[in-house]
This record gives sequence, C-alpha cells and structure tokens, in this order.
Amino acid sequence: MRLIDANGLKAEIMGWCVVPDDLFGMGKHYEREIVLQAIEESPTIDAVPVVRCKDCKHYNTIGRLKGFGWCESMNRDAFDDFYCANGKQLKRELEALLEGL
Repeated sequence: MRLIDANGLKAEIMGWCVVPDDLFGMGKHYEREIVLQAIEESPTIDAVPVVRCKDCKHYNTIGRLKGFGWCESMNRDAFDDFYCANGKQLKRELEALLEGL
C-alpha cells in the first residue's frame, strides 16, 4: 500500500483531459468525470505523520555510533530512523521556545 496526494492527482488528470472542442458532448470530459469520481470514492486511511528519532527532542546521540542514539523517553537504544508514539519534533519545540522570548 502507498499513500497518494489525491488532490494533486485530480489536478493532474484535469490538466491531461482538456478538450477544447468536444464534438459529441461526452468524449474525454465524461471519462475524466468517471476517473475523478473513482478517486473521490476511494477508501482513505487515517494516517498521521511520525517523528523519526533523529528529529526528536528525546533523542541523544552523544557517545553513540553514527545512526544510533539513546531515547530519553523510552530509556533504550534506538536507530535514527526509528519512531514511537512519544516522539516530539525537536524543531517545533525550539521554534515554540524562541517565539516565547
């Protein structure tokens, strides 16, 4: 399974199917509407963005090999690309802190 940008796909299809002179009144416009309707009616998943350990405020790489670190939240070793439910975006935390100054 892979996630797609459905709005981007619909915009791309709209660009492909421009017919300046549709002699029969249905043609490509009709096909385009069927495809757009199929995209609209496709099932969606409830996905949320994750914070990878390398971008997390709980992640400490001091004294660790490249690609590895220590998670202060879970008290365990972790890979840079690992993620968990406790991840907090380091950049967002710093931005919020700087805005408060």
